[in-house]
Amino acid sequence: MRYKFLAMMLSILLMMQLTLPLHPALAEEKQPGVDEAKELVQKGLTIFEIDKEVNRLNEQDAKIVLQIKQNEQDITKQNSQVDSTRKHAGNVMRAYYTGDRDSIWMLLFSVRSFADALRMFEYLQMIISNDHRALAAFTDSFNKLKSLQKELETSRADLQKTKDNYLGQRERLVKLQDELDKQLAVSAQAGVIQEQIKSLNDQWKSEGVPLFREYLKNLSAAFRELPQYVTKENKFMDLSSIKNPVITISDTDFNAYLHGKNESLQNLNFQFTDGSIIAKGQKDQIQMTIEGRFLLKENPDMNEVRFAVDKLEFNGFQLPDTTIEDFSKEFQLGFIPQKIVSYLDVVSVETKNGTAVVKLKLSL
Repeated sequence: MRYKFLAMMLSILLMMQLTLPLHPALAEEKQPGVDEAKELVQKGLTIFEIDKEVNRLNEQDAKIVLQIKQNEQDITKQNSQVDSTRKHAGNVMRAYYTGDRDSIWMLLFSVRSFADALRMFEYLQMIISNDHRALAAFTDSFNKLKSLQKELETSRADLQKTKDNYLGQRERLVKLQDELDKQLAVSAQAGVIQEQIKSLNDQWKSEGVPLFREYLKNLSAAFRELPQYVTKENKFMDLSSIKNPVITISDTDFNAYLHGKNESLQNLNFQFTDGSIIAKGQKDQIQMTIEGRFLLKENPDMNEVRFAVDKLEFNGFQLPDTTIEDFSKEFQLGFIPQKIVSYLDVVSVETKNGTAVVKLKLSL
């Protein structure tokens, strides 16, 4: 009996040794599958967004081509106008160089009455006015021709830049699509992943894009008015150096400002870290993350603090650089202190642990 009991215990221990290592192994096998699926869905979203950029560049290319044709037609017409005004201007200049105008002025000395002198003087004034108009017409037509030629050169440069960008993005798109197709071809979950890609792209298009635009539009307005807010609150201003005041605002106060500024921003929170900024928000089933940093943009007249976006995430999926660039063109995130206080210009900006520090200078 005792031997049966021992045999049973040994069997149990043996089974435990065989089964215990199996669970971590299964977990390890399962995790790469989840990561791989997310990677493929991420690639599908990237392809979707780059494809939009390729189409946009294609449309822009067509518009620039039309603009170039119009510029060339305008230049042809303007060349005729310049030729016409050049003839009149040339006649005027020759008259002055050959002394014809001097001989006309000498007629004043041959008049016999004051009334004749007035009529002659009026006649001479008409000649001079016509001369000025002829010279001005030539100058204007010539300047317009130069302007049209410059526009044409700019349009051609823009066209080349757009074509290069189009080819680059098109090559990138084809490469990503080829990678995705190959990965799906060997995946046991290809059908499910394709459905997930479609679902994510549809959600991004119908819900994500409008929400991001709403956030960025309201953020743009809030950023513009930030200097007015911080200069009114004494706790943000350090005036120990009158010539070089400093604004210091914590991310807690910054979030309070945003939340009070617009109701749609109440579920968006910024965090200032060393050299970077992270903003996270959620509305219904959509989560968004914005990562970036404050940069000083130096301008000839007044400097600007610009929030440069480095990363955008939608429900845990990263949006490509083309999407960031598109949003950045549409929405300017930044502020210019000198527009609020004319005698204060910004000289530097940085974020530390939990705070943003803007250094200013007094410029009278």
